[in-house]
Amino acid sequence: MDNRFYYDLDKIQTEFIKYAPAYAQREAQEAIVKVMDLQKQGVIRDGLYYIVLVDLVSSTEYGAKHGNEELAGRIQKFVTSSFNALNDSEIRNVALFIKEIGDAVLFVFQHFPDVLLWNSKFREWLNLFEHNDEPYHIRTCVNIGEVFLQGVNPLSLAVSQTFKMEKRVDADQVVLTEPAYLVAWPTVARAYHGFARIGSIKLDGFSAKVGLYQLQIHDKEDLERIVKERLDENP
Repeated sequence: MDNRFYYDLDKIQTEFIKYAPAYAQREAQEAIVKVMDLQKQGVIRDGLYYIVLVDLVSSTEYGAKHGNEELAGRIQKFVTSSFNALNDSEIRNVALFIKEIGDAVLFVFQHFPDVLLWNSKFREWLNLFEHNDEPYHIRTCVNIGEVFLQGVNPLSLAVSQTFKMEKRVDADQVVLTEPAYLVAWPTVARAYHGFARIGSIKLDGFSAKVGLYQLQIHDKEDLERIVKERLDENP
């Protein structure tokens, strides 16, 4: 694991207090101690997350061609690969599996570069099965919003919005809603040049249609390049 992306809370505490006003040193000390206590508890909390829905494209057609048993095995490989990708990718913040829905998986992430790290590894794992199976094509839908983590049924308008955008995303695409795009693009070295607006969609909670932005992935290796560009730009 690359320790460049993990931060010593004691060092953060020292810096935090160093730059706090002299008249508020005691309050600053109490505030940072509270943050450190919360971190040590290791509790996953409700809050603002990227909601990421990934589904396996053309499962119905695959089942019609190969039968239900073969389809079930294919979906199991897909879901298992999503976990393996989470274990293998050097993510830096909270990433949490929420649930499996047929041929789709739902995760939440705190940090957009972690979404890319995970998605890149996910594709690598799926590629391992292509030598004795049809190619695995996935589509990735990304939204952002407040999530109340209540077991396998998170309470969130943003989660419902993410499911509604699914049919607007094609195979192999990574597409963000405009709110997610506006938050995410500064974290990518290619910045807003790395995205293209591909249309808009009506989502509950918005009075006007919401823009959809596709991450520009030019070939199978490009997602990994985007991740590495991010890492190189921010050592």
